[in-house]
Amino acid sequence: MGLFVNSVSQEISLYKVLFRRESFTFEQKIRIMELENTKKASKIRTFYMLIPLLAVAFVASTYLFTEVRDLKYILITFIFLVVYFVLMAIPGLYFVSFYAGPDKIRIRYKSLAPFRTSNNSILIKSENFRKYEIKTSLFGLKKTLALFQETPGGLARFPKVSLTAMRSEDREKISKALDLILAINKAAK
Repeated sequence: MGLFVNSVSQEISLYKVLFRRESFTFEQKIRIMELENTKKASKIRTFYMLIPLLAVAFVASTYLFTEVRDLKYILITFIFLVVYFVLMAIPGLYFVSFYAGPDKIRIRYKSLAPFRTSNNSILIKSENFRKYEIKTSLFGLKKTLALFQETPGGLARFPKVSLTAMRSEDREKISKALDLILAINKAAK
């Protein structure tokens, strides 16, 4: 269904109408949303690796092609690279793949910082999803998403996922999709 609405409340009203109709399947009642930041993540990853490569190439060319044999260039480059890697780890930029559908919410994410190679995933059944938080830190530069799920032991919080590398429009779409699932869960009770 290609329905376009302007606000979450209009979308919730639309889904309430759809829930009353028996001819629609559950998949038609809740739109499937998939977002990812592959292009931007690729550019960030390239930038992360290009700067250290240029620094090492500069020191190597200075050492090999000139008469300068002073180790201070190597020390300065080493200090620059350590500071660079620490500063690049602070914003916590991630590749993020977001899926919200009738059955589940899935977020796959991977850090773009050098030397971090673990792939992570969060999977929640839509009916167990209870709330989410999008927090801003580092003077508004870092944005993180935390999802909460109902478990037999109470409310469980998943690890925070950085949405800093995603466009603001995509963050808004994620927020609207999660609001919609929360509204449908509340209406189903």
